[in-house]
Amino acid sequence: MIDFVAPRSKRGSRAIFMAVAVALSTALAACGTSTTDAKSDGDAWTYVDARGQQISLDKIPERIVATADTAPVLLEYGVVPVGIIGFSRLDESTLNAFDFSGIAHVSETDTDINAEKLLAVDPDLVIDIWSSYNGGNFGSIWGDDIARVEEVAPIAGVEITDGAQAALDSFSSLVQGIGGTDTSPVYAAKREELSALGDRVRELATSRTNISVAYVIPLESSLDYAVPGWTPLGSILETMGVEFAKLDSEDGFWASASWEEPGVFPADLLLIPPTWSDAPELNSPTFTRLPAVVSGQVASVELRTGYSLTGITEQMRRFADVYEKSGKVT
Repeated sequence: MIDFVAPRSKRGSRAIFMAVAVALSTALAACGTSTTDAKSDGDAWTYVDARGQQISLDKIPERIVATADTAPVLLEYGVVPVGIIGFSRLDESTLNAFDFSGIAHVSETDTDINAEKLLAVDPDLVIDIWSSYNGGNFGSIWGDDIARVEEVAPIAGVEITDGAQAALDSFSSLVQGIGGTDTSPVYAAKREELSALGDRVRELATSRTNISVAYVIPLESSLDYAVPGWTPLGSILETMGVEFAKLDSEDGFWASASWEEPGVFPADLLLIPPTWSDAPELNSPTFTRLPAVVSGQVASVELRTGYSLTGITEQMRRFADVYEKSGKVT
């Protein structure tokens, strides 16, 4: 299996973290049911990506290079990419659900895309996420690398700015247009599992209307609280009735609290992403005195799950388990 390393990173430095908002369908069972925007006419294939750029190929693309954010989605639909760019934000237990054998690793990070390795896999198409945040960004292909990659193959950007459901539908549109199917065993099983988990969380939320949740990252200079609506799982949980801490965010994505007063945004349950769970700042006396910490209501849960149903399901299960045991402590 390819070993994706997920370094500890902050706010605007990773486009996947930006602007994933609101509303999966009520049962979540309708994931990936939109009509396809990828069109084929005989052997020709066209697709208008999130940037509004039309990609036109002589044939339906078969050799796909995916970024680490998009590869798990393709695999769930039964499409096996020939190469992967970048690191994954999924944790190891989730990654183990996928078979990456035989897939070339074109880069170890988002910033060292290897042109020779990219040429060697001879891609027809490269797929990355796209966020309109801060003028528009791909998730893994940045700066001069965009032109380098597009010299080899066109990049299709999948829009993530318009909400989690819209992003999942956009993936369905593109991936089913290149031969994927939502009847693949992995996708069908995860869709059913996610639907059942959604029912569980909604039921829990009806009895926990006084419990507030916060997703935090312990930086050296501050404790940063994420506005849940831009994270894939956070936006889903909000639609299910989970209450999050009230934040004072200037940019709509993050709110910062000083280490002198890290509890300025009170929360009964604190969620910390696994890649930050060993941060030394968590031993700060002001943090350890927070009611949620004193009560043991701190959990390793990643709301920035990416767009695979496997990743969303894994983290939703973790959340449901800790949410069920949590009480009012603020």
